[in-house]
Amino acid sequence: MFETWEELEKSIIGCKKCKLCTRRNNIVFGTGNKEAEVMFIGEGPGADEDRLRRAICRKSG
Repeated sequence: MFETWEELEKSIIGCKKCKLCTRRNNIVFGTGNKEAEVMFIGEGPGADEDRLRRAICRKSG
């Protein structure tokens, strides 16, 4: 496990454990309060999320 959010984020930068790595340009780690009691986890990022490096940034988000 990871001690900090920063360690987790660093560990996924070069991750190639699934097929998402073949089509992405950036990782989309997410934003918001890291001390929150609730976390929303979405599917694989779309083109907008990849480009902006931001989760759930389209109209539906």
